[in-house]
Amino acid sequence: MNKNKENLEKLLVFIEELCKKKENEWFRDRLELIINENDSTIIKTYKNTDRIKEYLSIVPDSSIDYSFIMNKTVRVRLDLDNLRMENVYIDFQKKYNDDIHRWYDYLVYAFYQIENLINYYYFKKYPDFDKLILHLESIPDTNFTRNNKFENISDIPIATKIYSFSKTFFEKDPVGYILSNIRNVRNEGVHRCSSILRNNEENEKLFKFLKKQSYPEVRNALFKLAEKIKINL
Repeated sequence: MNKNKENLEKLLVFIEELCKKKENEWFRDRLELIINENDSTIIKTYKNTDRIKEYLSIVPDSSIDYSFIMNKTVRVRLDLDNLRMENVYIDFQKKYNDDIHRWYDYLVYAFYQIENLINYYYFKKYPDFDKLILHLESIPDTNFTRNNKFENISDIPIATKIYSFSKTFFEKDPVGYILSNIRNVRNEGVHRCSSILRNNEENEKLFKFLKKQSYPEVRNALFKLAEKIKINL
């Protein structure tokens, strides 16, 4: 029963993300109509775990245990993105015609987990925002500078937070390199990454990362990040 409830919560997060996109206004309107009419179709369709998995095209098991995350919304998002990431890896439905798009999507879902994990860590570790700013300023060789526009954690660039966390916990560990380059991949976009893979002179560092890193290495980096946060909170 608890497992079904957990999967329904993941479904709600997924639906929420769909509704936020402007191109899906029709979906939001239709959903509101169904709810207002007290139609039980959604409940009948998604009341069991197998149908939810089929709808979301996700694999049964997560590769990382996020049960230590106390914030329910953050934990559900992490679980959902982890399942999506692993679904890309297994590709049950043979969605991908080329390795580049599959590799890119895997890295993007990994990035979503990195972003949520690091934001969660800094939010819990530094409830006093000014102390967080002081901490970020104290990181060796940082490019971060105080800005009056920074009012909360989400205002701080993710590049700064990844660099600061890696400098603190992974300075001599390749995990920091992997986390940083996953962010770079996400920023470049799939078409740009495809171009880089065809011509390494466009961005030699990112070309090397895309060519040399593997799915298990990215998964392991995520695992180490989650474990480091679990231990230090």
